[in-house]
Amino acid sequence: MKKFIGIAASIMAVAGLAACGGDDGGSGDVDRDALIALFNEDGDMTQEMAECLADATIDSLDADDMALIMDGGDPSAEGEAAFMEAMQPCIELELGS
Repeated sequence: MKKFIGIAASIMAVAGLAACGGDDGGSGDVDRDALIALFNEDGDMTQEMAECLADATIDSLDADDMALIMDGGDPSAEGEAAFMEAMQPCIELELGS
C-alpha cells in the first residue's frame, strides 16, 4: 500500500512538472527524462518503474490533454481514464504481480 501511495503522489506531481514545461505547450515539449527524474525524485522507485510511468504519461495523453496539463489544468476525463489504464502495467510491475 505504501508503494501505491508513493506512485499516486508521483503521478500527481506530473501536472507540476508539465506546468513548467516547454515553450508552446504542445505534447512534443514533454521531456521523457524529466518525467523519469520527477517520478523517481525521492529515490524509492526503480528506474524501470519510473520509465514505465513516464511512457504511460506520454503515450496516454493526446496533445490537447498534454496542453491542458502544461497550462496547469487537468486532462479531460477521457485523458485521465486513458492514463489510469496505461499506468496499470506499471503498478503491477512495481507490486510484482
